Amino acid sequence: MAPVRRLPLLLLPLLAWAALAQRPLTEKQRACLLPPDEGPCRALVPRWYYDRHTQSCQEFTYGGCYGNANNFRTFDDCEKSCWTIKKVPKLCRMEADGGPCRSYLRRYAFNLSSMRCEEFIYGGCYGNGNNFRDLQSCVDHCLPEKTGPLLCYSPKDEGLCSSSVPRYYYDTKTKSCKEFRYTGCGGNANNFVTEKDCYSVCRN
Repeated sequence: MAPVRRLPLLLLPLLAWAALAQRPLTEKQRACLLPPDEGPCRALVPRWYYDRHTQSCQEFTYGGCYGNANNFRTFDDCEKSCWTIKKVPKLCRMEADGGPCRSYLRRYAFNLSSMRCEEFIYGGCYGNGNNFRDLQSCVDHCLPEKTGPLLCYSPKDEGLCSSSVPRYYYDTKTKSCKEFRYTGCGGNANNFVTEKDCYSVCRN
């Protein structure tokens, strides 16, 4: 699989609106997304891991040393740790794949770790189905249970200038509007003059 070409760091603040957030996974949940790792040793220990592609716990044989945190002694342990990962359509569970070609096409893919639709650069050929031409298409396919306008799911963005203007943004983690300091230019649409404005738009 060809590595994904990331956008230049200087562009990221300008493209922050492209990230649509549900609640991000905890560190423990992110371990459930790791590939099974038998480790370098040669024991034959039955263990369980969470398969991100089937979204179910599967048995594998552990070598007895090293490996990674996606390794559970029992099926119940695996289920207890990983069952809270939000179910999403199969193609949305694939990692973003830029493909081997050399075009520079801005596309969107669903990131299972952050639970966001994120922009990436597609080379123009191959890749996989987790590849959407626009943010809305990604959202509609991978986050069918979203509520509220799209702008309310953008992350807080202070902008690019040097002012310090009190504003409010909608925090999807706490489902509440919070104050932040806006620098006066740039940023995204998740930016409200008053707390009341924020709630009236994002709590509908």
